[in-house]
Amino acid sequence: MLKSWYVPVLAMIVATAVGLGAGLWWHHHGVQSANPYEHLGGDFTLASAGGPVSLKDYRGRAVMLFFGYTTCPDVCPMDLSKISAVISQLPEKEAQRVAGLFVSVDTERDTPQRTAEYAAFFHPQITGASGSAQAVDAVAKQYYVLYQKVEDAGSALGYTVDHSATTYLIGPKGKVRDLLKHDATVEEMAEAVRTVLAG
Repeated sequence: MLKSWYVPVLAMIVATAVGLGAGLWWHHHGVQSANPYEHLGGDFTLASAGGPVSLKDYRGRAVMLFFGYTTCPDVCPMDLSKISAVISQLPEKEAQRVAGLFVSVDTERDTPQRTAEYAAFFHPQITGASGSAQAVDAVAKQYYVLYQKVEDAGSALGYTVDHSATTYLIGPKGKVRDLLKHDATVEEMAEAVRTVLAG
């Protein structure tokens, strides 16, 4: 018998796959492109501890974009640790051309300052950003990110947030170039970043 927490997690994984697949099909139906993710995502501006932060601020660099929240018990720490490991293992010249961007989908608790501190804990080149519920939701829709607040009376936090777990690899021109799954290894992620940096 499946444990009770398997069901919502499994549902979120299936919904994420369906959402991403439907979104990509919709954008690319009848369109020939060397980059199948070219029309996914786009520029956005959210709040950071240092002021507004926009995706266009990172032109010329590869960006590893991840959506999550600061009190996430396992998925976010793991994925941010991988992003940190990728940046750290690259040669200095390449590492300086890579940035991490962590967007919190917990708009009730994660202020720009809190999100920034959390992201920087993993690596100084990972920037944390948040914003109003409307602003974050708009960005999530651009990237077909699914997230949902889940009430948890038995938790000291009161609620958790189920969310999709994909790292969006964005190229120097601001276009999504690859989707890195949660189970990707650091080596696989690093290779994808090198490919994007090479053009």
